[in-house]
Amino acid sequence: NCVFSEIVLENNYTALQNAKYEGWYMAFTREGRPRKGSKTRQHQREVHFMKRLPKGHQTTEPHRRFEFVNYPFNRRSKRTRHSVPR
Repeated sequence: NCVFSEIVLENNYTALQNAKYEGWYMAFTREGRPRKGSKTRQHQREVHFMKRLPKGHQTTEPHRRFEFVNYPFNRRSKRTRHSVPR
């Protein structure tokens, strides 16, 4: 059985940290496959989750605009190709 603790990050996303192994997080790839806990870190996008209310439940809080989180590129990160050639 896995036990996770819920962490609310500064960017209002939620991360689920493994209770037994500190520094391991629940994460999924873009294809929906689970990632190994030992390969995950808190700053990775695959670890950030958004909470959703069940159907039929309304929130009393006013809606806020969605904020994009941009991380600076480094030499090891993948970059997206430009759709228009330069």
